[in-house]
Order: sequence, then C-alpha cells, then structure tokens
Amino acid sequence: MRPTNPTLKHFSDRLIMLLQKSAQRRRPITAKRGNKDFYKGTGSANMGRHTKHGNYIIDYTKVRTYVVPEGLENTNLKAYVPNTLPSVIHHFPGYAYGANSGDWYIDKHAEYLKYGADDPPSARREKPWEENF
Repeated sequence: MRPTNPTLKHFSDRLIMLLQKSAQRRRPITAKRGNKDFYKGTGSANMGRHTKHGNYIIDYTKVRTYVVPEGLENTNLKAYVPNTLPSVIHHFPGYAYGANSGDWYIDKHAEYLKYGADDPPSARREKPWEENF
C-alpha cells in the first residue's frame, strides 16, 4: 500500500474547508451570525420615530387600525369556542383502519360518483351537536 501524497492530502482538506465556507455564506443571516451591531428586527414596520432626547413619538398615520365589518354586532358568532362544545369523534364501522383504510376511500369515492356532492347517504345521519346551539 502506498502512502497518500502529502500535497494531495493538503489539497483535499483545503478544498473541504473552502466548500464549507462557501456554504456558510449562502446561509441566511441571523442576529447570531452578524457582528455585535447587527440588528435584524422582526420585519414589522415602525409606528413612529425616536427623538434626540430618547423619547418616542407615535405617528398615528402609521398605526394599524382594524375595521369591523358592517352587521357584525347582529350575528351569533362568538370570539372563542365554548368549553361546552362536544369533541368530534369519527366512527368508521366496518373498516379496520378507519380513515386510513383503502376500502373506505374507494367506497367514499364511489358514493361521490353515484350521488354527487349534494346529497350523499353518509351526510343524512343525525347531527346531535346542532341541538345544543
């Protein structure tokens, strides 16, 4: 067995080091990779300006305002989901693997082709959760 040529060994190590450095240059810059004065920010726009005395003046033309749609006060919508809402449990009788069963998928597809999207037989089941609301 012949020993590795020292010039080739040095060249291959140098090549690997150069490839690693070039890959690091392509990585996205972060606050940890920048110098001590680098500040990346959060991508949000400013809402004012700093004064020379260290205060901050808010420019109200830059402040975000949210417009409420008309008629929202007359709806039955609530801001959060209530705790009394029953959890949804799916049942797949006759299928060993439930929704992951290939037979279930084929049967649902055949049902869609036969009845369409408007009135499949599986949609005619009772919906007890609608009684509470």
